[in-house]
Amino acid sequence: MMADIHKLELVTVGENYRFEADELLEAAKGNGFVTLAIIGELADGSSWISGTANAGETIILMERAKHHLIFGED
Repeated sequence: MMADIHKLELVTVGENYRFEADELLEAAKGNGFVTLAIIGELADGSSWISGTANAGETIILMERAKHHLIFGED
C-alpha cells in the first residue's frame, strides 16, 4: 500500500498581508457560529486562546481548520 504525498504550498497574499485583529473579530459577530475558537499571539510572543467549546471539541475544530488550510477542502 502506498500513501498519498501532498506538497504544502503556502500562499502569501503580499507585502503587509496581515489583517487587523479587531476588524476580523468584528466581522465574525452575528454569523451564528455553533463552535468558535480564537487563537492569537500577543506582542510578547505568548498565546491567547479562548473558545465556546470544551478542549476536545476545540482541538477537533482546529484539526479541521488545519486540514482546510493544507488541502483546501472541508
